[in-house]
Amino acid sequence: MFIVGISGSPKHEKSNTRYLLTKAIDAAKDELSGLAEPIETVILNISEFDIRHCTGCDSCVRKLPCPQSEQDDMPKLEEKLRLADGIIIAAPSYFTSVPGVLKDFIDRSRAMKMLDHQLKNTVFGAITYAGLRYGGQEHIVDALNRYALGQGMIVVGAVGSPVKHGTFGSGSLQTDEGKWRSASEDVLAVQGSVLLGKRVANVALLIKSSGGRK
Repeated sequence: MFIVGISGSPKHEKSNTRYLLTKAIDAAKDELSGLAEPIETVILNISEFDIRHCTGCDSCVRKLPCPQSEQDDMPKLEEKLRLADGIIIAAPSYFTSVPGVLKDFIDRSRAMKMLDHQLKNTVFGAITYAGLRYGGQEHIVDALNRYALGQGMIVVGAVGSPVKHGTFGSGSLQTDEGKWRSASEDVLAVQGSVLLGKRVANVALLIKSSGGRK
């Protein structure tokens, strides 16, 4: 089993979004810890990779390799994603949209769809974090889920208390009282991320047990 987490934040260790992603990935690994086969997880910081802009050349539409991939790190990311049983992408809200570094990845991964749906049936979950209590979190999750659906992935949500937990990891620096906190202090965001990680792991295991992604 191989679960990949992608942190879509320009920040690294100090990223609140990455913190929630770490909670989800750790939960996924713990959920699968009883298996006889080895479990591998990895978190990729998207900002550490050189990803050139999509130029709209449509080479991938013509079933040709992306010419940009000869000059950047996109092939390294694609190699990891092709092997993944589950993928979790975490993205902060930057003016109610995903950061540019993540959007470049999304645009460039079009080739994986055009060249024989390379991510089809991979289990997918989304996490987001924002500065403000109402900072566009649902817009981010919607964008990430639509991306996954476009790739033919299987989108799942957390399964917790119907009246307490959301379907994805989501939170904010701003509290209901207008004060400020870190993601580690955002209890519901942490719980939602943990539940999402477990759900991705469980569904990925079901698919692998039934014969894999095919």
